[in-house]
Amino acid sequence: MRRRQGAILSLVLLASLVPATKVNAAASRANLQKEVDGLTTQISTLDEDYNDARIKLSAAEQQMRELGIAKDDANRELAELRKTASQRAAATYRMGVPNVILALFGSENFTDFSRRMGVSSRVGDWESGIVTELEIANIRSQEKEEQLRQERDRAKSLSTSIAKKRSALQERVNQHGALMARVAAEERARAAAARRSSTPPAPLIRQDPKIATPPLPGAGNARAALAAGYSKIGTPYSWGASGPGAFDCSGFTSYAWRAAGVSLPHSSRAQYAVTKRVARSDLQPGDLVFFGSPIHHVGMYVGGGNMIDASTYGRPVAVRSILRSGYVGAGRPGV
Repeated sequence: MRRRQGAILSLVLLASLVPATKVNAAASRANLQKEVDGLTTQISTLDEDYNDARIKLSAAEQQMRELGIAKDDANRELAELRKTASQRAAATYRMGVPNVILALFGSENFTDFSRRMGVSSRVGDWESGIVTELEIANIRSQEKEEQLRQERDRAKSLSTSIAKKRSALQERVNQHGALMARVAAEERARAAAARRSSTPPAPLIRQDPKIATPPLPGAGNARAALAAGYSKIGTPYSWGASGPGAFDCSGFTSYAWRAAGVSLPHSSRAQYAVTKRVARSDLQPGDLVFFGSPIHHVGMYVGGGNMIDASTYGRPVAVRSILRSGYVGAGRPGV
């Protein structure tokens, strides 16, 4: 009797443990999914921060080049004025006597004297002008030197910022890779368990549904941009990449529209700034759709509520739904 009661108690305990195990496994999968999704957003945001910093650094370097040219021009002007001033000073020294005495003794009469003094006065004014221009040129040269120094400091600061962002992004990518490895290992284990129990496993990481590639528009820039985009379906994601062998989100859209002769900056935020706003109800194939606050993702609308994009680490270029969180707005390039 005692043996029978013990067996019944064991069965009851086992039955009570099975649901808990399933619940814990589901919670574990949900937590891991949440980790991956959160890390994906962080990577996308850092990626676009990195792209913005590169654009700013490029602008600072161009400003430095322009300031360098302006500084060289100012220095050449200063050197010429110094040369002219030195020549005038030497000539005055060689004369050895004031202009008023020369004018007085060289005049035939008072009228002639007045005329000579007028000329002498204008010469004096001209010499004073040279001195003033010399001072201005010297100040201009010093100002350009200071501006150039400030731009160099700014460029150095941006370079340091970019290096930090790159390092942080690489760390996130490494973390993401480790998570994806955990996901893959758990998927394999669950698939093996499902085969043993003949129960199909539910996917741990949300997969993009297979969406058919829509036909190209009839003509125009959008057709060329979408044709370039479609040709890269399956190309891997890589942060900071703009093709042709790998892309991040804004690198992909800038690559596609470049094929249509339209230049876009390699930054989702900058692309939002330079494109014409389009209402969601007026979306046309080729329009760019933006996501996140701050903006950290962009895709290219293909019609039917779908877009083509370079989504994130581990997910290649593909056609996906635009029904995702964080929709900000749309922009039309080239208008």
